[in-house]
Amino acid sequence: MQFEQRQRWVERELGERPFLDVVHRRFLSVPLMRSGWYVLVDRQGGFGDPERVDAFAIGPAGVFAFVFADTVPATSSVRRARHRAEETFANLGVGRSQYVPHMIELLLLMDRAVDFGPEASFSTVDLNSIPRALFGGEVRLTRKRAREIADTVAARSPRYELLSTDEAPAAAAAQVAEGLFAATDLRADARTKMLGRPFHEWMIFLDPSQQDLVIRNYNGPARFSGPAGTGKTVVALHRMARFAKHNPGRLLFTSFVRNLPEYHRSGFVRLAPHAGDRAEFVGLYGWTMGFLKDRAVEFTLDNSAAETAFSQAWKDHARGSLESVESNPGYWKDEIQRVIKGRGITTLKQYQSIDRTGRNGIGLGDARRKIVWEQLFQPYQDWLAKRGVCDFMDVITKAIEELRAAPLDDPYGLVVVDEVQDFTLLELRLVHQIAGGEPTAQLLLVGDGQQQVYAGGWRLSDAGIPIVGRGAVLDTNYRNRAAVHEYAKRIDAGNTVDDLDGAPGFALRDTEVVLPGGTAKSETFPRREAEARLVRAIKDSGLPLADIAVILNTNREIGRASAALRRAAIPTVSLESFDGTYQEAVKIGTVHRAKGMDFAGVFHLTDAPKPASTPLTGAERDRADLAARQRMVALTRARDYLWIGFIQD
Repeated sequence: MQFEQRQRWVERELGERPFLDVVHRRFLSVPLMRSGWYVLVDRQGGFGDPERVDAFAIGPAGVFAFVFADTVPATSSVRRARHRAEETFANLGVGRSQYVPHMIELLLLMDRAVDFGPEASFSTVDLNSIPRALFGGEVRLTRKRAREIADTVAARSPRYELLSTDEAPAAAAAQVAEGLFAATDLRADARTKMLGRPFHEWMIFLDPSQQDLVIRNYNGPARFSGPAGTGKTVVALHRMARFAKHNPGRLLFTSFVRNLPEYHRSGFVRLAPHAGDRAEFVGLYGWTMGFLKDRAVEFTLDNSAAETAFSQAWKDHARGSLESVESNPGYWKDEIQRVIKGRGITTLKQYQSIDRTGRNGIGLGDARRKIVWEQLFQPYQDWLAKRGVCDFMDVITKAIEELRAAPLDDPYGLVVVDEVQDFTLLELRLVHQIAGGEPTAQLLLVGDGQQQVYAGGWRLSDAGIPIVGRGAVLDTNYRNRAAVHEYAKRIDAGNTVDDLDGAPGFALRDTEVVLPGGTAKSETFPRREAEARLVRAIKDSGLPLADIAVILNTNREIGRASAALRRAAIPTVSLESFDGTYQEAVKIGTVHRAKGMDFAGVFHLTDAPKPASTPLTGAERDRADLAARQRMVALTRARDYLWIGFIQD
């Protein structure tokens, strides 16, 4: 009974201060639930400035300065906060003695505490550890002296309002030690508050439970992996922002998806507005071309010539031998670019020895690989060489060689690689060299094999980058509401990319979902009605146009859908040029361009599944697996609302 009375008193006292939100109230309730404690709270509210003290707790264990923080502030900010705390208590005469300001304990109140060791000038506490920090030490002040200090500071410093426990109902100490509120409730409240904010703010929301991943230190390359919606990129952006606030030097955020870095630039600038000029957000293609130009490395990249080279090699040499194995020339083009050249293979023996992970639906033994090598790959290479041109994999090779010969004059302090599962091994080796190429390189790889939308043929662990034991597998879905997640997890999308250090990949169906509700619906209709049904579905959804994306499979489909939306007076923005900033228009693009992006609502047109009448061939199975992963990527871009239109011929 005493506990409940004390609890009601605390809740009433804190609830009467409208500038306190639930986070503040839960922390401040801990000292107020103990007799003999006094709290001085900043009347101005607006907490979050790491350089000011938001509240003081005064009791038998001494004086504690409270600073509410989302991340650990820079050392200079902590130093200023401590200076201001000591100023508040400077020349404080109590009775016949003075209080010594440097005895104040500075506490950063965070979602998760981190131990910085005994030499640190501050401590971090969470709801689980704050009772120990306040009540677990030696007695330094009598109850009378604590009250006198609190009264004196409140009288001479009108900025702080005094909350005294002297008149509060008594409570049993054993019941209070764990505080009033559970950390899980705190996290749920933070999510609920953010869901009410504009969607572009949600895109950089860091769930409180992920704070530890932001501040964790790694002494070399690391990786974050996990299914769609687990917050990998958000954590990476917050790590970049924290790095920028604590360290000098340049930062690089890159990806195989050329439009994705620019999309994430706006989020980073909101997190670290003063570090925007130190951070580069650029696709790997753009970075490589600029680097080789700066180094005056001569080459002639000709994509059109490369297409011709492949067509000639296929028609003149390989088609007669390989068409019976797989008739689609695109399959063999990927074999050259993503398996042979993408792995940096230079001899037939090497090619015959590798595991073509993700492409083993078509088994290529030594004899067939010899045909591929001699009748397709070598003629392709010879055609390029005779004309003095190269393809992009050749450009990647040149950049690696140049960096190994002469590293960057102004190296990056941190390199973040997003959607790493779609890199080739050669591209992965390049970003390692960009980061310095050393075992201690500050390189963060972010990705998920279940979201691989380009042909495979390799494992990321084959890259030889030392990351074992550094990083984390994220297994909680923070993006998709329950209905969206439930629909998307039905897709049988295999994960052919390992967890970057050899462990099995983690699947979407195994993730925990924290956002309730949501809408996922589907319709089936003839192809002639597809665009009209799409327009009607968008209008019926009631969602703001700025929060909607239309994600389709091909550029031809994009053209038809864009025309239909224009006729319906619905403005659109291509995902090719979307930079993540607020735009009152529907975003539209292919799955490849939508990778790594988030939207409140997603609308997706796709062919209706066909009955499984006959077993799939090896090539058909590879294509089906890739299509399933692409469909999963499209659907999991949605947070709240998902509409799928199935087209029947």
